[in-house]
Amino acid sequence: MRGRRTWGALVALTLTVGGCSLIEGDDDATSSPTSSSATSRPSSTPAQSSFELFDPPREGRDWVVLVEDPGDTDRVADELEAEGLSLTSVNTAVGMVTLRSEDDDVAERAKGVDGVTDAVTDRSASWTPEPPAEPDPGDTTPAADLPSPPDVPEGGDPLDGWLWGMEAINARGAHEVTPGRPEVRVGVMDTGIDASHPDLAPVLDRGLSKSFVSDIPDIDGECEHESCIDPVGEDDGGHGTHVAGTIAAAANDLGVTGVAPGVTLVDLRAGQDAGLFFLGPTVNALTHAADQRLDVVNMSFYVDPWLYACEGGAPGDSPEQAAFQDVMLELVHRSLDLTHEAGVTLVTSAGNDGADMGDPSRDSSSPNYGGDPRNRTIDPKTCERLPLAGEHVISVASVDEGNVRSTFSNWTSTPDDGLVDVAAPGGEETSGRGGILSAASRSVVTAEGLVDAEGRVTETGADIVVRSCPESISGNDPDPDGRCGLYVWNQGTSMASPHASGVAALIISAHGDRMAPDDVAERLGESATEIPCPGDEGSVRCVGDDQRNGIFGEGVVNADRAVR
Repeated sequence: MRGRRTWGALVALTLTVGGCSLIEGDDDATSSPTSSSATSRPSSTPAQSSFELFDPPREGRDWVVLVEDPGDTDRVADELEAEGLSLTSVNTAVGMVTLRSEDDDVAERAKGVDGVTDAVTDRSASWTPEPPAEPDPGDTTPAADLPSPPDVPEGGDPLDGWLWGMEAINARGAHEVTPGRPEVRVGVMDTGIDASHPDLAPVLDRGLSKSFVSDIPDIDGECEHESCIDPVGEDDGGHGTHVAGTIAAAANDLGVTGVAPGVTLVDLRAGQDAGLFFLGPTVNALTHAADQRLDVVNMSFYVDPWLYACEGGAPGDSPEQAAFQDVMLELVHRSLDLTHEAGVTLVTSAGNDGADMGDPSRDSSSPNYGGDPRNRTIDPKTCERLPLAGEHVISVASVDEGNVRSTFSNWTSTPDDGLVDVAAPGGEETSGRGGILSAASRSVVTAEGLVDAEGRVTETGADIVVRSCPESISGNDPDPDGRCGLYVWNQGTSMASPHASGVAALIISAHGDRMAPDDVAERLGESATEIPCPGDEGSVRCVGDDQRNGIFGEGVVNADRAVR
């Protein structure tokens, strides 16, 4: 749990940041207990899945096998297993088999099976990552002086005075129409959701939730469980819990209120503790969202290890890297199309590079796993950022207070390309109590020394973490049972996207029945607050008009207008 990716462009809390027994979403044997101060939402029985997950071996490289005709997937999987290969998942909906092996001839053996288009890995046999960084807990003395929150808005939760983003999108006006219906289910495709958090336990459906990943010690640090499989209800990355809180933190007189506090959350754990989202888990998580007919899925990430995946690879990529990108493009688009056809509204973050996605020209960060990154030439005609480039995916840019562009937020010089559809609050301030306040994973803030083992905010965490407790716990008194909610500030388009996902859930709730994703997207855009091109953005070139431009898309999402 120690090696972590930094999520926002600049972050107040740095989230330093499968013999074939199935990995079940409702595994209670090792999962975190629900907070005693919260009542959990009833657990649903999942519909039949079109994939299976299997416990992976502890060692080896991960491989993805693309099956030309998805109808042949089961047969291909049987033949791969007969070859002595250890399968980790079989997905008949999109034609994908994943496996883990220490052997060097996996590609040759797999491509010898009839119906296999290719077998690829994202990790070179000769590549070894840097050891994950150990967190520095700093001063873990309990803090003597904690901030008092601003005045609480009428009818709000105790920390809602800090939620400028809720005001910017007029969420409270929307709540006069609907706070969201529990029948509307929002998938949080991320690093997990801390089910012990008292603001999230009341809205999380553990029965539909599922984990699609296992820890990779080389990048995630020491496994928290003997199987290296983190169960549903745990988040050792912290990103998913923060995103989930923005979407739907309960209105329960504790902590903060989410954009759509009445809807149901589903944990789709596709991200590693280190914050990387690999191809196999991403495709399986999207397939699960389609199988369970979720209403909305938030995707605040890009698919690793390629910021841009290019047909045939970018100039200078190795043949193996080029082959992986081709398979990645095919499978992600298959799964995005599948999910859209199942009626799922897909929302993603525009990214934190402060770059023109309409003319990216260079990618200097890829691959960020499995090989050494280098300066790649990007052709926008053949290269895509995924899942953002999906035809039916809503892309969300970030604004700061006052609806000004967040300097880290990506933009596009060709506003009709669908790479920026709308904008939403994602913050800008990089230190202390700035950006977007939302739920924190207790395991993460404890490991970072921001909160001690008794649940008290430390001197190190005093400018980063706030907590909200029942009346029986005052000040910074001990909270060993986790009855208090913990909250942190963070910045990024990762924080903007869940604001838009929450509004999408409110739109569906107000509609009163399941909605076609294209109709949700249309309503989200047409109800947004139009923002004209700013006068001076330096090197950022704003193209378009008030109705749509490359910085804000159709405007900043407006929850109140969207539901009326």
